[in-house]
Amino acid sequence: MEYELPYDAFLRTLKQNTDTSHVVLLGAGASISSGIQSAADCIWEWKRDIFLTHNTHLPSEYKEYKSDTVQRSIQNWLDNQGGYPIEGAINEYSFYAEKAYPIDDIRRKYFENICRNKIPNTGYMILSLLAKVGMVRTVFTTNFDDLVEKAAYLSNITPFAVSLSNPQEIHRPESNDHVLTVALHGDFKYGPLKNTAQELDAQHEVFTQALTDHLKNKHLIICGYSGRDKALMTALKTAYEAPGSGMVFWCGYGSYMNNDVKEFLDHARTHGRSAFYVATEGFDITMYQAAMTCFKGNAPYEVELEKIIRDRPDETRINTPFSITSGHYHNLLKSNLFPIIFPTEVFQFKTTHTNETDLWQFIKANALNSNIVAVPLKGVVYCFSTQTTIRQIFGSVILGNIQRTPVTYKEVKNGTQFRKLFLSAIIQSICSKYSLQTDGWSNIYLPQTKNQKILNGVTYDVYDAFELSLFFDVNAFGAKPYAYISVKPSFYLPTDVKVSKEVRLALGKEHHQKIMGTRPNVGYSNQIEVFRNAIFPNDKSISLEFPNEQASDFKFQLGANPMLVAITSQQGGYVINFPQDFNSKAIVHHGVQYREPLMQFFDRTTARMEPDFHPMRGLIKHGPYDFPLNGNLYDAEVNLGIICPLGFETQLFNFLNRLNRPQPSGTYNPDYLIDYPGFNAAYAVPLNIADPKSDLWQTIVDPSGNDHLTTARDLAEKIKKSLNQFDGISKRHVVVIFIPEKYEPYTRVETDTEVFNLHDYIKAYAAQKNLATQFLREDTFIDNLFCQVNWWLSLSFYVKSQRTPWVLQGLDQHTAFVGIGYSVKRKEKNSHVALGCSHIYNAYGQGLKYRLTKVEDCEFDRKNNPYLSYSEAYKFGNMIRDLFLTSSGQIPKRVVVHKRTHFKEAEIKGITDSLRKSGITLIDLVEVNFEGDARFILQNIYQQSITPNFFPLHRGSCFVLDRTSALLWTHGVAPSVKDEVKRSYFLGGKSIPVPLKVIKHYGSSNIDTIATEILGLTKVNWNSFDMYAKLPATLQSSNEIARIAWLLNRFEGKNYDYRHFM
Repeated sequence: MEYELPYDAFLRTLKQNTDTSHVVLLGAGASISSGIQSAADCIWEWKRDIFLTHNTHLPSEYKEYKSDTVQRSIQNWLDNQGGYPIEGAINEYSFYAEKAYPIDDIRRKYFENICRNKIPNTGYMILSLLAKVGMVRTVFTTNFDDLVEKAAYLSNITPFAVSLSNPQEIHRPESNDHVLTVALHGDFKYGPLKNTAQELDAQHEVFTQALTDHLKNKHLIICGYSGRDKALMTALKTAYEAPGSGMVFWCGYGSYMNNDVKEFLDHARTHGRSAFYVATEGFDITMYQAAMTCFKGNAPYEVELEKIIRDRPDETRINTPFSITSGHYHNLLKSNLFPIIFPTEVFQFKTTHTNETDLWQFIKANALNSNIVAVPLKGVVYCFSTQTTIRQIFGSVILGNIQRTPVTYKEVKNGTQFRKLFLSAIIQSICSKYSLQTDGWSNIYLPQTKNQKILNGVTYDVYDAFELSLFFDVNAFGAKPYAYISVKPSFYLPTDVKVSKEVRLALGKEHHQKIMGTRPNVGYSNQIEVFRNAIFPNDKSISLEFPNEQASDFKFQLGANPMLVAITSQQGGYVINFPQDFNSKAIVHHGVQYREPLMQFFDRTTARMEPDFHPMRGLIKHGPYDFPLNGNLYDAEVNLGIICPLGFETQLFNFLNRLNRPQPSGTYNPDYLIDYPGFNAAYAVPLNIADPKSDLWQTIVDPSGNDHLTTARDLAEKIKKSLNQFDGISKRHVVVIFIPEKYEPYTRVETDTEVFNLHDYIKAYAAQKNLATQFLREDTFIDNLFCQVNWWLSLSFYVKSQRTPWVLQGLDQHTAFVGIGYSVKRKEKNSHVALGCSHIYNAYGQGLKYRLTKVEDCEFDRKNNPYLSYSEAYKFGNMIRDLFLTSSGQIPKRVVVHKRTHFKEAEIKGITDSLRKSGITLIDLVEVNFEGDARFILQNIYQQSITPNFFPLHRGSCFVLDRTSALLWTHGVAPSVKDEVKRSYFLGGKSIPVPLKVIKHYGSSNIDTIATEILGLTKVNWNSFDMYAKLPATLQSSNEIARIAWLLNRFEGKNYDYRHFM
């Protein structure tokens, strides 16, 4: 039977019934956002209290009863004791309420305490607004709180409160300026409560009859209620046995519908009623979107709704400027950015072309002359040229006069078309002046550098080239803003030769290696000097005229000396002694090198937390962060289950067993990699590998099918069937899925209509079963970096067993972090559906969870990046608050949101309005992405000369570009594990590091805080044992996980631990 009514259809149904009075039934889920625990939270708190009063010696981590691991440990203890109901039993609530607090008055006080001083959140306030308009006259609630009444008073509506102490009052006649509130389980202020089994099994007969009367011809909307109360469910069934026209809309959280709800809906339908399940994202969001739909076009109530959802609707936007304090300089950075001064005017004219696409095509087809560059914008052509050339090319299509028009720095910086125009003019000018060549886009290449490369027996002509782009610096320190030409070494292949993407990539890689050599910092610097020598033969600034040598007024002034930046190291060091002839005015910016973030480990000897910057050394020297929990909260070992194709049993077992033995690091990567001591010595817990003859070792036979796709699907089904064997076993297992080389063709299959990815498919399936998996490919067996493989794989097993190897030190304990990622799926032409993905950290870097949700209302930019509407952004803010409450039971004082694209105004307003409404006033919305144009080279100053340093610049270097943006290097030179002072470590070592551009779109935090947080979050990506990641963990994998989410079955409303996607 089809139970579900689509959410959008539910909203439209309400819209058609705005003149109809509804009855609302609320459960505990409606009050969570107001800070009151749900029934499920109460149960786990009672279980936790019972457990700890029997085990007073156990560590404080057991207080975090919302943790999945803590809950599992407590439930195992309860199950072993006997006499307690099984998890999920219908009598859990009543049993544990009475078991934890057997004295009536004490139990009453417990509920009084959790409801004290709570303020109704958005959903309750909007419910009162619906009552004011007449859509809701009666609210039944199973909750002990008085949030419905408080919201009514705040909305200037008089509530008639009925509870177990005055049941006869329920028969009051309806009134336009009153709302009837019925506390089915009592109210601690006025009378008795119902929470024990005996009390809950009997519904007050007056209330039972009242339900029948109210629901005869009125529609019932149920929110936040699971159907746990046996007596209430019986009373509802009785009500719907009576004839009537009232419909039922059971608004659940997410798509999951339990059997009690299904049974009730069937019962109502059997008796002639229309009854539906509606999958929602919670009470607040449902009320908000219902009101938005119903009040659309009703101006007075739209204003009322606006007042409710905005905390301070007239509040000015907060975005304080960045500031940075530096002292003595320890490092000097030289950039690839050459200052340029633009002409202040361009030509403009209108044409007979009314369609901008047609105009573009006309320009591309006719403006091929090197003496003209032009772009269309809003029906007007802007160009650099001479009037004579313009008339020769555009001729009769010109309407009116050709005029000069001023163009500002800001217009060039922010306008895509003006950027193209100015860059094209600069490139054409340089090529004309120095007899160089361009690819017609953004590259200049040197004809005399032709170098022949042979690849797969084919000879290719490869030229040294430079990719040019514009870079803008709105100086943060009061000086006038600058524009720069960014110059990045590249290569050029003649366009008359067709080259595949793979060949181009291979030739580019070889060319890059030739330029960079063994010292990328020096190689990159030398290549920039090749450009300087070609463009600035006298080492002086030049004037570029466009068109070249035609006495044009359009002149560009290009400086020969690139931007310099001086850095102060927080760790101190040698102070720079500049050469006597050094011009200090050449230093455009100054910045700071922040300290390498430290991690905390639990020392097994001193039983204290100890810091270390190096993860492997911290584990060996001290121990993992959660060492005290082994054998208590966690199993006494890390257990591996296995899914292995037939015939590979011995090979796979021997490989995995290698993790239990020491392995020297050898000479590879000596400044980071250290000896692997064996799993037990590294993590202080044994690694238990399933025996090939046990049930925990699942053997699969080779897949079969008519083609690659059907074979791939058969392989997936075999793996799923094996995974089912691990579902529900008592001990947590990390399931290793071995993929031999012969299966590789089936790991990713692409057809004209479908792309099948085995990894994503299985990860999504396992996540829904709360199983952590590790794919292991056969090529790992032949990797000769044994020590590195052992470290990387062992960390994966440890983390996926729900353990925490280390946490961050020093971040603010009242701050939490959110990352936004998207996956966009094209359903049909011009139709997009975006999937939003967010995750939460606490200040230690723990507690990463993913909430996956569809985004229904968004807009897309030219790169297909989605941007949320105000309502979606507001909903996202609600989701953040719900995640905090669900995972930790409290709301942090400060929230930092990271995103890889900019925040549009609607997103800023929606997120901040929602979070402020939840009581969070410290909010930072930060864009974090790789800087595409600027590169910097660390300089060495010795004996009055400045040369490129052998090593790249230091990780943690940062300087402010303008009031709200900065460049931060998360990738760069870091301390060596062998000698933190005299030696250095550079991850990768084959190129110069690319900075992150950090832009604060909203908030009051300074760059010092934001940058150190980002640096810290690059060290908690447990999907790798690298010293750090280039992106903070809030963003490192969010897009990938959003992509996997498409494969989740009805994912709305559920949280996923990120370990399940690693």
